[in-house]
Amino acid sequence: MKNKSLFTLLILCLFTIISFAQNKKTNEKGKDVKNTEKISTEKQEPHRYGGYYCPDNLNGFPAVDIKNWGSVPVVNGRMATKEETQNGTSLIFVDDKKYPDAKPLDMKMPKLARYYNDHSGKKEIVIVIQAITVSNDSIVGFRYLNGGNGSARLDEVRFFSENEIEKIKPSRFVTLNFKINAAKDKVWKVLTKQEYSKTLQPIFDRENKLKTNWNKSSKVNFKYHNGGIPTTAFAGNLYGNQYIQIDFTMGDFQYVEKFLLSENEKTKKSELHIVCGPYGDDFNNQKDILNNWAQKVKELSEKK
Repeated sequence: MKNKSLFTLLILCLFTIISFAQNKKTNEKGKDVKNTEKISTEKQEPHRYGGYYCPDNLNGFPAVDIKNWGSVPVVNGRMATKEETQNGTSLIFVDDKKYPDAKPLDMKMPKLARYYNDHSGKKEIVIVIQAITVSNDSIVGFRYLNGGNGSARLDEVRFFSENEIEKIKPSRFVTLNFKINAAKDKVWKVLTKQEYSKTLQPIFDRENKLKTNWNKSSKVNFKYHNGGIPTTAFAGNLYGNQYIQIDFTMGDFQYVEKFLLSENEKTKKSELHIVCGPYGDDFNNQKDILNNWAQKVKELSEKK
């Protein structure tokens, strides 16, 4: 992928899926609530060095439990090689022959930071894995705790202090992968069509607490009771893959659901990749629920 600006930088993602314009258009149609508070004091134009937002890059940059944030792979003290931007170690590749002034900023990676994500409408915790300067512009590349990657200007992120990091409560993400012997169109139908919601609902709503019309405004036939208030939601066909992301917020708690559905073109079999969380003490219970729910999705999809 190349940015056709005065400076040509390459940001490599496993899936280049959601652009700013695509996500913004979807949110406007869905009339989702948007939090306008920014980490930086004023709104800035996107930087010229790629700025790709890839929340669905769950294989290249998988979800990270908060206790493990400091152990993610990084490059320190030098610019990243092209190979390192392809294997999940780094994000932004700069051709040093064309841009000899490019250099890493004097800081040790990784760093934990807060970043206002205009796509999700939340101030999210991110793991900064790269910080560079090119022609007097300082850029950071980061991975989201819930999977995927993004980039921003340096002044658009706020780094956590040691004291703040110590106060962060432990949390974990449920990550599941299911091979499904059915075409993705069939699986997508089970995931999203209301006709399947009554069959799937008892798995995650055992006490029947949900209102009867809960599924009319939902993008997927799944719901976590303690998720909070939705900020944004996206569901659609993107570059051959089906992707759903729903973001929620409740005070300092920020919950997200991601469902990535891909298909093997030769076998016409599908793979469903799920990331939901973060969860605290209810992690094991929610993992069981999601696993049972996905098993049912698989069963319904494979049913002839």
